[in-house]
Amino acid sequence: MHRCGDFRKLFAVALALGVLANAGGKPALAKGRHSTDVARPAAIHECNIKADKYSPITQLPDQFAVYGTCMTNRRQRFG
Repeated sequence: MHRCGDFRKLFAVALALGVLANAGGKPALAKGRHSTDVARPAAIHECNIKADKYSPITQLPDQFAVYGTCMTNRRQRFG
């Protein structure tokens, strides 16, 4: 019975240490939320035109695949 209580205490301590370790600053490789990329709006527009050739009702997976591939080819994130 004490093993369960000990495990819970250990888990709580590990969780608290994890929260404290991640509390400071932003990750080194993270981009700013409001960073502007001039090419992104143009890429979104072009990829939407390509994806709109597929019906969203019957060919939704194809539409997503074309859009995702188009954005990747333009070095933009999907979504």
